[in-house]
Amino acid sequence: MSKNGVLGTVSEKNGDETLPNFGYQQDMQPKLYFSNPDLLWAAAYHMPRLGQGGFQAALAGVFNQVTRAKLKRTVIGKPHSATYKYAEAVLINYRKKMLDELLGKGSRRKKNGAGKLSRVFMVGDNPASDIQGANEFNSPTEATWTSILVKTGVYEEGTEPEFKPKVIVDNVLDAVKWAIEQEGWTDNVGKVER
Repeated sequence: MSKNGVLGTVSEKNGDETLPNFGYQQDMQPKLYFSNPDLLWAAAYHMPRLGQGGFQAALAGVFNQVTRAKLKRTVIGKPHSATYKYAEAVLINYRKKMLDELLGKGSRRKKNGAGKLSRVFMVGDNPASDIQGANEFNSPTEATWTSILVKTGVYEEGTEPEFKPKVIVDNVLDAVKWAIEQEGWTDNVGKVER
C-alpha cells in the first residue's frame, strides 16, 4: 500500500480505477516473493498442516477483499519448472566434478560408460508439488525425470494422488533402492535388499 516502498506511507494511486489493478502495487512497492507454494505440509503431527501456500492464499484473499485488486506476486519452488531446472543444473555440475575426480579430467567419459545425465529420480512426499513438478518438467538437457512418491509425508495411503508418480514406496530408503534397481546397478553395488 506504500508509496515507493516507504513504511508509514500510502500511495495516492491506490484505488484509482483508471489505473491497472485499481492502482494497487503500481507505485514502486517492494515485490513479493513466495518460495514454497505448498498448500499442505507434513511433519511429526499426525495430520498435514497448512504450509506457506496457505499463507499466500490467505494474504491474496484478504488483499482482494480489501482492495478489489489482485495481489501481484512471484511464486517459486516446487512444482514450478525453475526449481527443477536449477536442481538439474546442480546435478549436472556435481556429476561432472565427481566424474572428473573419478576418471580424470582428460578422460573420455562416454568410452567409460559415463555419458550425459540421462535420468533423474525425484523423491517426494507431496503429489501436488514434488510429483507434479517432476512429471511436468521438460528438461532442457532431455534428461528423463522419474517421480517417486513416499508415504512419509502429505500423501495419505489409500487415496488416489492427483498427480500420479511412477511408483509409490514406503520411505526414502525404499525409493533409493527402487531407483538403483531401475538403473540396473544391483550387480555393480551388491544385492539390494527389499
